[in-house]
Amino acid sequence: MSFLLSSQKYLFLIIVSIYMSIVIGQSKDVEETVVISAKYPVPLSEVIGSVDSISLSDIEDRQVSDLNDLLNNTVGVSSTRSISSGRVYNDSISIRGMGGRRVNLLVDGIRSGELYQGYGKDLVDTELIKRVEILKGPSSALYGSDGLAGAILYITKDPSDFANQADPYHAINLGYDSDNQHQKLSYLAATVGERSEALIQLTSRTLEETELHGDSELDPNPFTADQNSIFIKGKYLINDRVGLTLVYDAQESEADWNLQSTLGTSGYPQILNTSSSMGDDESSRDRVSLTLDFSSDLGLFDNGSISIYAQDTDQAQITNISKAITGNFVNGAFGPQFVPQIPPTPIAEFKNYIFDQSIEGFNFQFFKSIKSNSGITQNIVYGYEQETIDVTRPRYRTETNLLTQSVNTNIGGETYPNKTFPDTETKRTAFYINNRIDLSSKTSVVIGARNDSYELTTSPDQLFINVNPFGYNLVDQDDSKTSLKFGFIRDINEALSFYYQYAEGFRSPDFYSSNLSFTNFAFRYTIIPNPDLGPEESEGSEFGFKGETTNGSWSVAFYDNDYKDFIETEMTGFTMTGLMKFVYKNLEDVNIKGSEIKANYNFSDNLTAQFGFNDSKAEQNGEPLTTIDPDQAILGLLWNSDDSKLSINTYARITDGSPKNLPPVCGRTPPCADALTLPDHTLVDSFISYSINERLSMRLAVRNITDKKYWNWSDVAGSAANDSALDYFLNPGRNYSLSFRLVF
Repeated sequence: MSFLLSSQKYLFLIIVSIYMSIVIGQSKDVEETVVISAKYPVPLSEVIGSVDSISLSDIEDRQVSDLNDLLNNTVGVSSTRSISSGRVYNDSISIRGMGGRRVNLLVDGIRSGELYQGYGKDLVDTELIKRVEILKGPSSALYGSDGLAGAILYITKDPSDFANQADPYHAINLGYDSDNQHQKLSYLAATVGERSEALIQLTSRTLEETELHGDSELDPNPFTADQNSIFIKGKYLINDRVGLTLVYDAQESEADWNLQSTLGTSGYPQILNTSSSMGDDESSRDRVSLTLDFSSDLGLFDNGSISIYAQDTDQAQITNISKAITGNFVNGAFGPQFVPQIPPTPIAEFKNYIFDQSIEGFNFQFFKSIKSNSGITQNIVYGYEQETIDVTRPRYRTETNLLTQSVNTNIGGETYPNKTFPDTETKRTAFYINNRIDLSSKTSVVIGARNDSYELTTSPDQLFINVNPFGYNLVDQDDSKTSLKFGFIRDINEALSFYYQYAEGFRSPDFYSSNLSFTNFAFRYTIIPNPDLGPEESEGSEFGFKGETTNGSWSVAFYDNDYKDFIETEMTGFTMTGLMKFVYKNLEDVNIKGSEIKANYNFSDNLTAQFGFNDSKAEQNGEPLTTIDPDQAILGLLWNSDDSKLSINTYARITDGSPKNLPPVCGRTPPCADALTLPDHTLVDSFISYSINERLSMRLAVRNITDKKYWNWSDVAGSAANDSALDYFLNPGRNYSLSFRLVF
């Protein structure tokens, strides 16, 4: 890939795009449409900006079971794993190098819930998904807060995707993944009538810890989980102009952890030896929505929709720990001195960290197409959204002395039970408008704007006061933000288009950064709310070329995104009692530039090639930022038989090595250590689908065929080369998935 990394890269890509428009051929008549770029269906070749779409057939063929599986064939998009309290989870989604809570997640157009640290991003069961659309670049002009880097839209299945009036649909799916002993059983039934249709899907899963590569020097923490979900969607056509859609989606899971990585001796000033640590995590999510779709001959709109929705997420992270106090550090004449405790004091510790969130809201949206006498067409989408989000996170923790049966609730410098931020209600309201103006058959312009107002109100109680002994004043947010977008696309000829887009994004201060405020006396620090905390903001520019041709499609994009006022903690001094003071502030500025290529080429009716490439470079406050994903290319070869019964799809993901010559990694105490660097690597995955007969089909996936030992840079960036925990982030070696579907 080095030729693409040279200073001549941009000129090379422009030449390639023009060459492709000449060589490949004329444009196709039928193509895919997406809704994420404009909130109404737009042909992919006419979208201004970069959008990716992951189809149902791709999800099924690749046997997608989690967030990482879903995104790993999409260039410029990745998921990141983290470890918290010994638990491994999918932490965030990154688009073109920017992630965290800076990507909008939507389910059927409705914002998904915000999540607290340690609970992961796998809120949507992949069995429910019909299609995933990914908007790359700032998205707040369409979707509001959190859209600094982009948006991901999950579109759930419809009954008519499977059944028709003459033929109801019933199917059982069985699946197995070897890397985590994942066993899946699902049942789907769909029926379509003259005026109504309905779908129900039941899914049950069991899984264990994900195996690390065979060369790992560590074993993952043992883990078993049960996950169940039910999905119901019903549609009723009231008359030719009005329809009603009801969706109910419920998921629950239970997970048992043996947290072996947390065992051993640790602690200051009290020295503890942990002999057992068992986790019991529970989570549930219930989502219901009711949507009224309608059309009209009135002048204000051609069609529209009104939705009301509610979502509840309840999560509990329970840990039972057996440990013993083996000694203490006490202040002596020459500094802290270790005093052993003989015999050790046995302790039973119980922790239950809870995170509950409820979301209620409604929205309405209208679409109007206006064609003037001069031939100019305006396609206008406008709407209003309102939602209320309530969050609470109580933490319960006790230590029981097994010799005296006394119970201690002042642990590690904190008093329990507590809440590190107060119960918070966030109200968001927004009005948006997006207008695509077709000036001619060759030129279109898009203008969009959205105004978001947000109010954040706190309700402190005794649990919050327990860790806020200094009585810090809380911050109730009340602000608004207007986000803009502008773009145009121009057909140079029948096979080549040029486009440009400017878009803005923002992320309002959330319940966590606004009012995280507690004091830990053991570790001598305190966190103070900041009344001047403002939103994070982004500005993105992108231009490129694209074409939809007889033999395939392609695009070349160049992007430049500025992110400013990142919310980060900063030490601001000491209190009168010597505690370090930390405050959340708007600190960091990041610039990310890059390029992206995507191409599909049909060699024949049976054979298709795919290619994708992304290259990003970033600066933080003027200095190189080395934590973003390295350059990556994805090559795919897709073959299907003449009778469409057999298909074999093979992908190679070629990932560049991490940056070299990184500065040493220094912790709280010396010495510093050499920074971790990773070599480039290539992964090969193959997916086989075979229809045994009209009713029975099977799918086989073989991932990491060459048994490559590798890490994802986003998981381990910033680590020391001698970090003993690195192997916990290793990916599996060669593994396979097998599934069967029986339709009856």
